[in-house]
Amino acid sequence: MVRQLLILLFLIYTNNLYSQEIDFGSFSSSYSVTLAELSPGAEIDFGTVYEDINPFSVDINSAVVLTIEGVRYLDIIVDLDGPDYLTLNGAPCGSASCQVAFTMKASYGNRGSLSTSQVTNFNVGASNIASAQFPIRYRGNAPPGPPPTPVYQGFNPSLFNETAYLYIYGDITVGSVTAGSYSGTVNVTVSYD
Repeated sequence: MVRQLLILLFLIYTNNLYSQEIDFGSFSSSYSVTLAELSPGAEIDFGTVYEDINPFSVDINSAVVLTIEGVRYLDIIVDLDGPDYLTLNGAPCGSASCQVAFTMKASYGNRGSLSTSQVTNFNVGASNIASAQFPIRYRGNAPPGPPPTPVYQGFNPSLFNETAYLYIYGDITVGSVTAGSYSGTVNVTVSYD
């Protein structure tokens, strides 16, 4: 009987146990991350496309370059969503004569300089969708930095900002199409992890 009473008391008290959880991610909303074009108005330029002339490629050295500015020791998630086809003059198109297949490629550089020699390639899927998680500033094999400092009066988070670079480029495959300029839109989303 005493043993059963002790077990019952133990169960009553264990139901009232409390724990503490700290969500460091909630502090990241106080920090900003900025996505901008390095050269405003730049586009992946395949030039004028002619029927059955292949390949059309834009390599990383001619890529559109976007800058991502944020807190250097925080990780970001970059999501890319490109079209499967580029269309003549960017207009809606339902036939093969006014669209060309697009293969998106993307890379990022986070070593502090605008250099294509130290980039990491995205793994772009068959439907031109890609995602990567990386720190704004490369940290090698080191673990992530400390949790973000909560914002307080006089604290300036921009003192810890660094810039990463995002390169978007690719290839098109041309069939029996109308000659002209083909375009589409690549959507880029950046957020802190």
